[in-house]
Amino acid sequence: MLNLILSFFVSFLMVIFITPLMIYIAKKKNILDQPSVRKEHAVPKPLLGGVGIFIATILGVILFTEFSSAILMLILVFGALCVAIMGLIDDIISISAKKRLVILFIIAILTYIVCFQFYLDTQSLLARRLFPILAFSLFIIFWVVGVTNAINFSDGLDGLASYLSIVSVMSFAIIFAYQDRSSLALPFALTLAGAIAGFIPYNRNPSQIFMGDTGSMFIGFMLSLLSIACIRLETTLYAMIVPVYLIFIPIIDMIMSILRRLITKKSIMKPDKMHFHHQLNKRFSNHTVVVIILALAQVIFSAAGIFIFIYKQYILGSIIIGCIILVLSAYTLKKGLCQRRLESKDTL
Repeated sequence: MLNLILSFFVSFLMVIFITPLMIYIAKKKNILDQPSVRKEHAVPKPLLGGVGIFIATILGVILFTEFSSAILMLILVFGALCVAIMGLIDDIISISAKKRLVILFIIAILTYIVCFQFYLDTQSLLARRLFPILAFSLFIIFWVVGVTNAINFSDGLDGLASYLSIVSVMSFAIIFAYQDRSSLALPFALTLAGAIAGFIPYNRNPSQIFMGDTGSMFIGFMLSLLSIACIRLETTLYAMIVPVYLIFIPIIDMIMSILRRLITKKSIMKPDKMHFHHQLNKRFSNHTVVVIILALAQVIFSAAGIFIFIYKQYILGSIIIGCIILVLSAYTLKKGLCQRRLESKDTL
């Protein structure tokens, strides 16, 4: 129990003390997020908040997590380091979305090949059949890339990605506690949760610093690993619906964003101001209210995911998620077609 408490509070305190240093360095080196038409902030903001989250999480994982294999620990740390470095470079000099995507796929593939063979029991899940294992492997690789990008997509308002992420991480922690996985998975989750919690006082509206791509992509990558860990002991693929619930708001926002851009014939790599948080902010004109609404929505979905996990209602959970996605897809299709017609009229 002491180990679990320390895993949270040590990473929390590290971020509390590291973040002011990151604010100073970012301002000194001019590593700032400049205001623009598609962004909500009006003044330049420091971008190195994710560095503190990364340092605290990795140190906490090394100190408080018991790995069954040294190779497993090294690969996890190496994958997280690669994602964080890519995000840091993007924060400093900017990397194109296509290059980031390619790098993420490479990291996801390497992590899967070296790490998940130790950790994910695909043999029990897939009964040793080659095609299902290959299909499942591809799904996992795309899942890691997708979740990593989903958190990045959600980082559009002060505190939004932080609050959504901590709800998801703590939900995974509840599942790990229920599974009695107190040596690896649970301290892993609590360490990340402590780091995010330590960052929130600096990131909530009005923010002093942003987590930047360093933080959002690192947290997304960690969430993708936690989500896979949470279904490791399950014997049915339907269990994979649980992580979808636990990270639902970022995932569905990313899916609808991609669908919207496809409908309007725009590059899926091109950012816009049509995310859930942008649309809600137009309605309420208040960052804090929007963050609370979306965070509460994530709490509801996370609670539903935990319920589904405990009572093994995977098929019911899949049907509900499928219905929600169909409704939102229909709404996005309607809005997208209307937008296309308006843009066509403007060009005439």
